[in-house]
Amino acid sequence: MKELHSDPGFRRLWALAIGLICTTASIKAQQLPDSVTVPLIVEGNRPYITVTFHRRDGSTRSARFLLDTGGGGFLITEPLARDLGLEWGATTREEGAEFAPVKNPPKAFVGNFPLELNPKRVSVIIGSDNVLPNAVAGHADGMLPGHVLSRYHVVFDYPNATFTLARPGVLTPRGDPFPMPVSKGPGFPRTEIEVDGVKSGLLLDTGASFTMVSEVLLKHWGSEHPDWRRYPGAFGEAATLGGQTLETMFVPGGSWQSHQLNEFGVVSQRAGTFERYMSGMMTAPIVGSLGGNVLKHFRVELDYPNEKLYISDR
Repeated sequence: MKELHSDPGFRRLWALAIGLICTTASIKAQQLPDSVTVPLIVEGNRPYITVTFHRRDGSTRSARFLLDTGGGGFLITEPLARDLGLEWGATTREEGAEFAPVKNPPKAFVGNFPLELNPKRVSVIIGSDNVLPNAVAGHADGMLPGHVLSRYHVVFDYPNATFTLARPGVLTPRGDPFPMPVSKGPGFPRTEIEVDGVKSGLLLDTGASFTMVSEVLLKHWGSEHPDWRRYPGAFGEAATLGGQTLETMFVPGGSWQSHQLNEFGVVSQRAGTFERYMSGMMTAPIVGSLGGNVLKHFRVELDYPNEKLYISDR
């Protein structure tokens, strides 16, 4: 063995091999960006971006995806799944829709930034070409949810219509940090707003077009302030939510951390929806979700790894 190592030819081959390995690793590192910024499309108070898929034959397919910090699975509509050549397993029904787990998860990219997908949480929506079938406004071929986003540091820059996705520790945050506890597993971020001097815990929910609260809280505000505008069902812009809405109320003002909120609308959901069901997926109890009608006025920066939130007007 000593004779082999001392052979000049062997040493040259060994050096070439090490050089090739280092060069290959360097090329791969160069091909994997630390961050990407892409256009953010906001329609009906919901944010969308383009996600690109690589087929097995090397071709690509672009699709429109909803960015949903409050979403569960990485969802793909059936037409898109078929176009990508995906295979799926047995179907299940949930809330009136039919889903099936994907057997061969696709390679998905935002720009040239590869997404890390959990194979067990990629599903096809059977028989649908829109992940928002009940929404009055908006169309998406898929949904990029909280558990995927929570791997990264992300920026929803609503005023400037851009979305940034970055690996942990890459971005320099802008503004003062605020607590943003993130639930393990679902990756749901929690925040708080203050109305009438009282703070309420909410899910920070980019996928919701309109802010929602428990009917208990809305009725309390109504009893304390009978002059606040109040309507049965989904009124005006609240209709973009789709689904069932009990009431719509317009709160004259409040604050989100250090930022003042002008009049904003909320809709109510049945008692227990947030207090029992959704709170079980959060780090602490919530009474609603902060939706797009409020978020669209801000640059919202979510440092998931450090559980910090940064908010600015521009």
